[in-house]
Amino acid sequence: MPTSTSGNNVNDIEKGPIQHLENSHSTHYRPPIQLSPEQYEQLFLQPRDRAPSSLTIRFGNPTAIGIISHLLSLTPTAAYLMRWGGADATSLVTMVGPYYFIGGLGLVLSGVMEWVLGNSFPSVVFISFGGFWLSLGTLNDPEHNIAGAYANGSAALAYNDGLMFYFAFWAVTCTVYFIVSLRTNVVFAIIFASLIFTFVCLAVGYARIGDGNTDSAFDWLKAAGACAWVCICAAWYLIVSLLFAAVEMPYTLPLGDFSGRVFRRRR
Repeated sequence: MPTSTSGNNVNDIEKGPIQHLENSHSTHYRPPIQLSPEQYEQLFLQPRDRAPSSLTIRFGNPTAIGIISHLLSLTPTAAYLMRWGGADATSLVTMVGPYYFIGGLGLVLSGVMEWVLGNSFPSVVFISFGGFWLSLGTLNDPEHNIAGAYANGSAALAYNDGLMFYFAFWAVTCTVYFIVSLRTNVVFAIIFASLIFTFVCLAVGYARIGDGNTDSAFDWLKAAGACAWVCICAAWYLIVSLLFAAVEMPYTLPLGDFSGRVFRRRR
């Protein structure tokens, strides 16, 4: 990592000024670092006016792991819902493994790491969405055959109404996340706003399946995929911005800071 030295001080381009301890003569010792408020918000998706914790300035950034895990699960799912290349909602069976080991495991692990660093909001978001992908994997796993518990299988009214309520309350959850994201940045807010409409469309789509109106259901599921695609575009932008900041690229992608403008904290 490029640095400039002056006396006992070292300036880290990404993290800010570092001061060596008086007894740090070992070449293996890495002194603690400091993040500016702007760098903290850019890397950890927390409001700028929050002071970094001691763990945050010592450990790496797990946020990118959570974002890419979500993307690698949501992107093909949205393509299936929009019926690209002849795929449809039944194609979700092919995503059971990724739902378990990329979406579920990746998001839960990154959420735990965010919790260790004291980043409560990303931690709650990542762990809850990790649970979502794990539940979706279980739902579509032929090994479990959940739809087989009903006489009419996946066409049963009770089965589809159950999914309707599940997705409806995910829309409520994303509404809460959207309101909270107004203390972070524009990109995060776009992600949750688009997910609200995604889950609303999914809920209506499965309600239509339960009513036997499959033509309308397919339209609603396709709309859900289109709304999810808006989330995907914003999330790909976000992951590029985070990784650019992490490796000190000469170019930065702004996220549109909200922390000092919307719901500004009173002191």
